[in-house]
Amino acid sequence: MGKDVRIVCLANSRKGGDRCIAGIDVDSAEWVRPISRRMSEAVSVAERQYANRVEPRVLDVVSMRLTEKRSDGFQHENWLLDSTVQWEKVGRVDWEDLRLLEQQPEDLWINGYSSWGGLNNRIPVERQEEISDSLALIRVDRVRISEDNYAHFRYMGSRYAINLTDPVYEERMRANGNASQRLGESFITVSLGKEWNGFFYKFAAAIIERTEIESG
Repeated sequence: MGKDVRIVCLANSRKGGDRCIAGIDVDSAEWVRPISRRMSEAVSVAERQYANRVEPRVLDVVSMRLTEKRSDGFQHENWLLDSTVQWEKVGRVDWEDLRLLEQQPEDLWINGYSSWGGLNNRIPVERQEEISDSLALIRVDRVRISEDNYAHFRYMGSRYAINLTDPVYEERMRANGNASQRLGESFITVSLGKEWNGFFYKFAAAIIERTEIESG
């Protein structure tokens, strides 16, 4: 059954040539990841931009229509979007609002598996049955973005280096000659992707730095 929702946009991340959008439903406080009917499930420019052709930004409150739930394995947050209804910005949240949405899982799913250059950044498919969701909004004291596009941070006593797919910070890295960047207190939207070469990879789909938000 279709429904109209308002979500706090917490990720507008790179997915091939399109985007992966995710946010928390204002009314139910549940994660929503709108997906398209295409094989990639990525959301196109036409499907996601507002009437004035402006791109949804992280922290926007976005109104959209969803047609049906499309759970896929542990990605229970997936909903098929209604491409006939244009998305609308109906508000915006601030840092204190984010504190109310903060999640505090004991860890980011399963640790102990790392790719070359990464740290605790992937999970073997054999452990899929132990995973029950694919999105988390966590708060960390600091983040370092390395030259190879990994977000390095410590959470609940564990260290992580996971691939960055936030286009805002990717562009800042390019503009800065891909030099390493150090950020202060931040929220990170962490997403667990679908299987690739026998693993599920963790991604930093969005970084929301406190000083950036509070400075406007």
